[in-house]
Amino acid sequence: MEIVGEKVVLRAAEVQDQEMLRNLIEDPDITKITRGYQRPAALFRQMSCFRIPQGSKGNLCRIVADKQCPQTGLGVITLTHTDPDRKCAEIQIKLRKSVRGKGYGQDAVHALVLFAFEELRLDCMESNILENNTASRKLFEKCGFIQIRIQKGRADRDGHCRNICSYRIKRQLVEEAAKRDEDSLAAGETEREESVRKVF
Repeated sequence: MEIVGEKVVLRAAEVQDQEMLRNLIEDPDITKITRGYQRPAALFRQMSCFRIPQGSKGNLCRIVADKQCPQTGLGVITLTHTDPDRKCAEIQIKLRKSVRGKGYGQDAVHALVLFAFEELRLDCMESNILENNTASRKLFEKCGFIQIRIQKGRADRDGHCRNICSYRIKRQLVEEAAKRDEDSLAAGETEREESVRKVF
């Protein structure tokens, strides 16, 4: 099953994505600003989340692909740690350096949030982001996530502990924003109709 946004398609991982995924996992610059593996891990273990059977409860891992060229992977987005009691899950995204800052990340997060709220009927989504990962923090803030706490993180490969910023978005707030957008569009249409009547 594909999740379609305005610029991206979130699809299942395919054989041609392995090299891109390996590069994302092993990129030292990405590891510095994400919570990657603390010590080297076998590629099989690193790739295991992409082998989750279709329809497996609690996890959803998708390749972020350009809608115009869906066979080329731009990155990966995941929905994990689903809590059925709280109806909440954690969302994470990693994109190739060459495609960052072009709107793909924002569209991918937006598409997966809408899918989680509308199709999975979750009530909230959270993301835990390292404090020094300002690009990801800004991305999630643009998508409507609100920072709810800062906590001390685990030690990285170099033994440094880094703070983790926790972000959350609630379905109720998204639905209220969508309703406001619909109301303002309807009001705009009414104003336009009235101005057209005045002209004629």
